[in-house]
Amino acid sequence: MNDRRECVAGLRQVLEAAFLFLGMAPLGSMAAGGAGPPVVVRAETAQGAVEGESLGNVLAFRGIPYAAPPVGERRFRPPEPPARWSGVRSALDMGPACPQLVGEDLTENNESVMSEDCLSLNVWTPRVDAAKRPVLFWIHGGAFVDGSSRNTWYDGPHLAARGDVVVVTINYRLGAWGFLSLDSFGARYAESANIGLLDQIAALNWVQHNIANFGGDAHNVTIFGESAGSASVGDLLSMPAARGLFSKAILESGLPGGRTGDMLPHRRETAQAFLKLLGANTPADLSKKSMRDLLDAQERLFSTTSDLGTFGPSVDGIVLKERPFVAIAEGRGNRVPVMIGTTLEEMRFFSTVEDIGVERRPRELLLRQLSDSVGSRAAEILDEYEKLYPKWGDAVVQIISDSFLRLPSIQLAEAISPYEPVYMYLFTYRSNSTYMNFGSAHGMELPFVFGTINSPEVIVFTGRDPLRYALAERTMDSWIAFARSGNPSLSSGPQWPTYEAKRRGTMELGPDVRVVDDPLSEQRMIWRSSFPTVEQSWQLLKGTR
Repeated sequence: MNDRRECVAGLRQVLEAAFLFLGMAPLGSMAAGGAGPPVVVRAETAQGAVEGESLGNVLAFRGIPYAAPPVGERRFRPPEPPARWSGVRSALDMGPACPQLVGEDLTENNESVMSEDCLSLNVWTPRVDAAKRPVLFWIHGGAFVDGSSRNTWYDGPHLAARGDVVVVTINYRLGAWGFLSLDSFGARYAESANIGLLDQIAALNWVQHNIANFGGDAHNVTIFGESAGSASVGDLLSMPAARGLFSKAILESGLPGGRTGDMLPHRRETAQAFLKLLGANTPADLSKKSMRDLLDAQERLFSTTSDLGTFGPSVDGIVLKERPFVAIAEGRGNRVPVMIGTTLEEMRFFSTVEDIGVERRPRELLLRQLSDSVGSRAAEILDEYEKLYPKWGDAVVQIISDSFLRLPSIQLAEAISPYEPVYMYLFTYRSNSTYMNFGSAHGMELPFVFGTINSPEVIVFTGRDPLRYALAERTMDSWIAFARSGNPSLSSGPQWPTYEAKRRGTMELGPDVRVVDDPLSEQRMIWRSSFPTVEQSWQLLKGTR
């Protein structure tokens, strides 16, 4: 019986290869969720064989473990290699999300299926062969407390098929599981403040050892991420342990840690508060608590602080040896070509999706908050933005977007430019959604990068503007070109210049795709390179003193 099954499976693989060669989708393989059983395909990993499925012109392998289950004694500990298995392991289904509080964020979905045994990844590839395709390695966002590779916004088949590239998406530990600073309890927990980053490195190491078996090139890996995923990309750029694991990096609306200040003391205070909420005195006490216990404590913790900025990487002298932003800016990081950019109205996300009242911020409070960082110039800055944006809510969105993300991103691009090629973009597409005024909010570029613009969940956010299609093609092609060669310029359209402080050439991606020199220059110049620290930016965003 086993011989017969293997014979049938082999015949199906031969037929699948023939269909792919002819550019045709085989019957019963219309896409995930199509009618009929999946057309299965196999690949080898260092731990054993996996069986994925054909989606027509792309093969999908889902839920492959890249580390041992981080449970029991492995909780709060660095990832360990996965065990080998015998036979063929199914890779048809996504692995569970890492533990998190599931909220009402419409840009997050599919994450209520969760487990502490969550360290898995997904691979989409045009073919299992020896073609050595560029690899795009995705790190999801979510403020280091939510998100997963299960999110359908990050499905990889469109990007993989369009560019003949391999797309990898990963899970990594979040919140208390990934970033609880327990180093005061001894050497066993010395790396606990940055376990989530170590998970990402473990996944990159898996790619180095296995991606050739999926048609990818281990020597041409581009890491890319958005929000907290982009911050992770920035942190990896600074880490000696990540050297040689990737050759290019894309930062979408997120920055490496350590631009200002030292977060470790705050993280240690958070850990003590977390232990207290659980009635625990030591990590050993924590190990006796269930996943639900930890999630309940995390929810109570967020009710007194916020989920924004509570957990995340910090400089511990071991995993992060120095402030990542400073290390990269001063040329001590991993020197690879970089793309970096933001959306036009980042903080529109936090007044709509997160509903934390950014646009309703009282003028007096905003003036006081700005005064904390720029002193007597706060009124001047506020007046300038009010001239440019007569509607108060729009002015607030631009002030916080600039100070929190856009201007520090420019600062980082400027600093990198003497060492490596750096390319900057500004994503200006505005949603015409009938649900809310999302504008050009944080995360708006995501479905354009992955080509998931026709997903019903996405359309609620982006709207149905017909120009989405051409913009998605242009965006995907630029990301693919960068992954292939380190230059996002395409054969048609404007050539994308490297960023430097004199010209400040930036690619605008929106209704118009064009190079703009020093976009929104009035807003940049009014700050005079003196904008809020990271800590002050969090307070600006959350609306507290």
